[in-house]
Amino acid sequence: MPNDPGSAPILRVLYIEDNPVNEMLVREMLGLRPGIALDSAPDGGSGIACALAQRPDLILLDLQLPDMSGVDVLRALRPEPSLAQCRFIALSANAMPDDVSQALSAGFNEYWTKPLNLQRFLADMDALARRLGRA
Repeated sequence: MPNDPGSAPILRVLYIEDNPVNEMLVREMLGLRPGIALDSAPDGGSGIACALAQRPDLILLDLQLPDMSGVDVLRALRPEPSLAQCRFIALSANAMPDDVSQALSAGFNEYWTKPLNLQRFLADMDALARRLGRA
């Protein structure tokens, strides 16, 4: 997705993740889409603050953070009017149907399992940009 370096990003993504290797992998994958701006936070508290300050289009949220659960972060952010259009995607290595069901019931838009598949990840980012009318 080409994007003029001086223009606003096509998508603003926040990744709340305490594992630096996972954060680096997502940063590398999104590096293949120069129009996507990525912010990251290593825990729930700083993730909430970053989300309120940056108002991302998408929050990728690890479910197991050092200070609170990803569900708690979602519950703190979901009612915020400034994030009404934001999509929340749970990221977890847990792939059991009950884990997925519980996350979706809590209010996540989607649930992606780790390790992430590069092709699907990029296709989902492209689809989100199109859905928001920014591709």
